[in-house]
Amino acid sequence: MNELVNNWIPSGGLRLEQNALSAVKNLDNSLVVAGPGAGKTELLAQKACFLLETNSCSNPKRILAISFKKDAAANLKDRVDLRVSPELAIRFTSKTFDSFAKNIIDSFSSALPLKYRPNFDYSLFDKSNNDVVKAYAKFDIYQGKGMKRSVFVNALLKHLNSQPLPIQNDELLENVWNYLLKGDEENSAKLNFPMISQLALYILNTNPLILKSLQKTYSHVFLDEFQDTTTIQYELVKTCFLNSATSLTAVGDNRQRIMVWAGAKKDVFDCYNRDFFANQYNLIMNHRSAPRLLEIQKVVNDYLQNQTFTPIPNSRWSIKDGISEIWYFKNSQKEAQTIASKINELINILEIPHSEICILVKQTVDKYSKEIINELENYNIVARNETLFQDLLKEDLIILLINTLKSALDVQNSDAWMKIWDIKMELAGVKGSILNETITPLLYSFKSFLADVKLELDNLTELEQFRKILLDIMEYYGVDKIRKYYPQYSQGGYINQIRDSLVDYLFSFYQKTGNLLEAIESFEGRLSIPIMTIHKSKGLEYEAVFFIGFDDNAFWTYSTQEEEDTCTFFVGLSRAKKYLYFTFSERRDGGFCQKTNISPLYNMLRDSNIVEELNFE
Repeated sequence: MNELVNNWIPSGGLRLEQNALSAVKNLDNSLVVAGPGAGKTELLAQKACFLLETNSCSNPKRILAISFKKDAAANLKDRVDLRVSPELAIRFTSKTFDSFAKNIIDSFSSALPLKYRPNFDYSLFDKSNNDVVKAYAKFDIYQGKGMKRSVFVNALLKHLNSQPLPIQNDELLENVWNYLLKGDEENSAKLNFPMISQLALYILNTNPLILKSLQKTYSHVFLDEFQDTTTIQYELVKTCFLNSATSLTAVGDNRQRIMVWAGAKKDVFDCYNRDFFANQYNLIMNHRSAPRLLEIQKVVNDYLQNQTFTPIPNSRWSIKDGISEIWYFKNSQKEAQTIASKINELINILEIPHSEICILVKQTVDKYSKEIINELENYNIVARNETLFQDLLKEDLIILLINTLKSALDVQNSDAWMKIWDIKMELAGVKGSILNETITPLLYSFKSFLADVKLELDNLTELEQFRKILLDIMEYYGVDKIRKYYPQYSQGGYINQIRDSLVDYLFSFYQKTGNLLEAIESFEGRLSIPIMTIHKSKGLEYEAVFFIGFDDNAFWTYSTQEEEDTCTFFVGLSRAKKYLYFTFSERRDGGFCQKTNISPLYNMLRDSNIVEELNFE
């Protein structure tokens, strides 16, 4: 084994900086501190390769990666799948914190006492949190006169998760939990992810055999975007793996902590180092941004960390690469016209793909994007609110259904075919790759089914007809088998919600394009400019970034949470590879905008000495 370890090199001929290579080969608990573009996801993918290929993670042990966002979890899994053989890749599991906790309660809910056992058909809170408001209203708790709804909802959520299970000395909390867990004649059971994490903790704390089984399953655990870990999520990590033989690797960056408002634990790095005696590795490379853009990042870093940090750019860049500008406008209409013109230039002259251009806003995408979307239409360029699609596109069920449709419509699409054929083999319980008496009939049956699907799609005219086609596809794979293969769908109506979202969105695109393959491309966002909040852009990168609405109204919390908003600013600007544009409009949405409160952010841009300021009349 030592020979395997000593001879191992990163896959794909990749060269890692020394600290990154040391972190990959470290078999003890570790913390990797790495800024934007340092290659954190690639480091974890390479570490998975190292552990599997050197037998440091020996069969049947597995590696568990836990990320904050669905797209980060999917991206990491995709990278590992590309780098190791299928026999090894199957032992790598990539989840979000939320899906990890949900999998525990869905798999072991029978270990909960009846009092805390959710109904089988529970669903998740709606995104507006109306469910928690309704739950408390059942027990005569209402929003006070003059109280902001957001303040009221936050107070309810704080109370809902104010103590671990079992609940002690709080009759209201017991009643609300019981109502949410069981529902009533009119409403089904509803849970949010903090509640699910509480239930998972209860299972693990009261069932040592389940905990031991979890620890024996995973020899190594990766924790991505660790700076955004909440208090309850960190408690779950400790409960699962503290004082166990499982080795942990946490990766993150304090300068990108932008989820404090959502409960991110501010001292999580210190607690982790203390609790797990972690070896710390600091990375200094930046593989994403051009050298001139790194000058801006250096200034913001020094402001946040109160110490100098000089990231080293990738050698592919020239020292003069990178353009950053601040654009000033009298009104948002002129702003939208100028942005649309520049995007048209980037696409049609510089030949930058649509998917390599992004429009970022601090919050409220619709408020800042409507005029830009309209102006881009004049150039036949589509832009959309990516927030509506981002998580949906990473759903395993969506990926399965989309690739099934692609394979039915285009028999030459080998990528789509391989993805669904491997899954079909798994669901059918068939192993091997050589045609034999078991695989051959399955292959002919599968191809025949896809041909039938194509016939139905060729005659598609109605929404309900399309819904039935997708239902038939799921029935062919086996809904129960899908639920078992993808544990996140094992309980409740979540699988139906995801399917119906695909039906509605995809049929809407089909009505516009008249071609289902083009509709799928539109749904996937391949030919549109994504518009999203900075929070949703975390972990992503683009050749060109437009940072819209750089004003006090967008950063209205700056005076009360300067550090977190500066981190948000840092995350936004560090998404750009080569082109970075900030825009300010004096008039927007019928009101006036200023940049007085966030003047420190403007000063940071100026202190970099590379940002050009342009006035547009």
